[in-house]
Amino acid sequence: MDAQRLFTLAQARGVNAFATVCQSALETGYWNSRLWEDAKNGAGIKAPAAWVRAGKPVYRVVSREFSGGQWTERESVFRAYPSAEGFLADYAAKIRSDYPYSWESADNWPGYFAGLYRGRWGAWATDPGYFGKLLKMAVKFAPELLGAGWQGRMRLAFSLALDRGSLEMWQRGMVANALKEVGA
Repeated sequence: MDAQRLFTLAQARGVNAFATVCQSALETGYWNSRLWEDAKNGAGIKAPAAWVRAGKPVYRVVSREFSGGQWTERESVFRAYPSAEGFLADYAAKIRSDYPYSWESADNWPGYFAGLYRGRWGAWATDPGYFGKLLKMAVKFAPELLGAGWQGRMRLAFSLALDRGSLEMWQRGMVANALKEVGA
């Protein structure tokens, strides 16, 4: 998998394709993790008990989790998919149902990232540095995926997120600093 291919596939799903690529690259180590290679799970989507009871495919792997102020490792059960397209269909459904702020921010990546902290059952990831890591991915992939004028597109998306009040104060500062560092 590469960023451009996933971007193209995600565009048809109603999610923010740019943010989806950033999140997937982060979650899978640029699509080199066992979770991606063996299970085509591009975002670390865990399998709830209902998924397992329904006999849907799963993939078990030891994962790092941040809990109680420290990092631990534990076996986790993740959803498994037959293809990138299968992953994206389920991912889009999960974003729509469980991360409505991300779904509503499908037109701007900062709001989409912020929405991952406002899910029905909490934040997407346990990693306290997750937002900053997503920003690093955004800066990395912007020239490739947003094309000529990418700095302006990034600023415009940030302005839209600010106008809508999508970002917490700490997120505003982090996005502003990330954009400043790349001259956007």
